[in-house]
Amino acid sequence: MNHLNEITTHSQGLPKNLQKEVLDFIYFLEDRYSAKSIMQRNHELTDEEIEQACGILQAPHGVTLEQMDEAIKKRGGSL
Repeated sequence: MNHLNEITTHSQGLPKNLQKEVLDFIYFLEDRYSAKSIMQRNHELTDEEIEQACGILQAPHGVTLEQMDEAIKKRGGSL
C-alpha cells in the first residue's frame, strides 16, 4: 500500500473534525515547503512574497464579523 492509500484509509476512519485537522496539516506542509522552494530558487524575494511569508495579507474586499462567522461554520469550525 502506498502512502497516499494509507493516508486515505486512515483518515476515512477519523471523525470529521479530525479529518479537517489532517487536511489543515497537509495545507501547512504545502505552504511550508513551497516557501522553502522559493527561498532555494532565488534569494531575492519580491515584496509580495515577503509580505506573504510574514503574514501580511490583505483581503480583496471587506467582510463583516457575521460573514466571517458564517464562513467558519461552513468549513466545520466554530467560535
